[in-house]
Amino acid sequence: MIKQNPFSIYDFLGYFIPGALLIYLYTFIEYLGSINDKLDLSSFLKLNSELQIEKVLFFVILSYSLGHLLNFTSSITIEKYANWKYDYPSKYLLGFNKKGVIKTLNIRRFILAVILFPVTVLDLILGDLFKFKNFYTRKLDDFLIETISKKGLILINRLLENIELDNKIKGLKNYDFFRIFSHYTFEHSKNHQFRLVNYVVLYGFLRTMTLISIIIFWYFVYIMTNQINGFVNYLQLIIIGLISYVFFMAFMKFYRRYTLEGLMLIAIDKELIEIEE
Repeated sequence: MIKQNPFSIYDFLGYFIPGALLIYLYTFIEYLGSINDKLDLSSFLKLNSELQIEKVLFFVILSYSLGHLLNFTSSITIEKYANWKYDYPSKYLLGFNKKGVIKTLNIRRFILAVILFPVTVLDLILGDLFKFKNFYTRKLDDFLIETISKKGLILINRLLENIELDNKIKGLKNYDFFRIFSHYTFEHSKNHQFRLVNYVVLYGFLRTMTLISIIIFWYFVYIMTNQINGFVNYLQLIIIGLISYVFFMAFMKFYRRYTLEGLMLIAIDKELIEIEE
């Protein structure tokens, strides 16, 4: 059983680090815009080297609060986009049909795609055209799909005796089944709890890092369009865009791994055996 501390690793990686990083990035970019000479990192570090308790306390509170805002915003933008484009990992891992982008496009999703411009464009080019999406959206083999689906149906039928489900491999397709799976596996697989929590921490952190890189991308666009000091160029925009897509792929990787861990715990559960009448 995992004992939760008042300040957990998720608080540190999911909230404090992203908040502190965005503050430092903003400070560093503003510093770059204020200097006319060659970049001197030592002079930048000296500007932020004074250690005062009240400033440190304010910085921690501000970073932690900002991190919460970034984490929540990433969940309703980055994760929403991933689920819209590719569906939930539990669905594509089991080989269920993915939603078509064109068929499901509406004004809200169009606005979201514009906001996440560097990720959505590179996801179309690298993800769809060059098949980078196969690294994080490939399905399981047929044997595992059949095993997980059958045991999943047994679990749901035991928990919800009065519900009528289609007892076929595709019977889970139209249900949000993984919520039940994840709670069941977390409760009944104590030895795997630490790994499950680690995956949640990692994909939450990488999701937030994706959002931060997109924020920096749009801030650079703002600097360019307003011709502020002229230290931003198109090459830097492309690099920031690529960084945002790498973070997105890393987020998708651990989002998939977390879900896969839960599905595999269903597959190896010896209690989920159909009892013959």
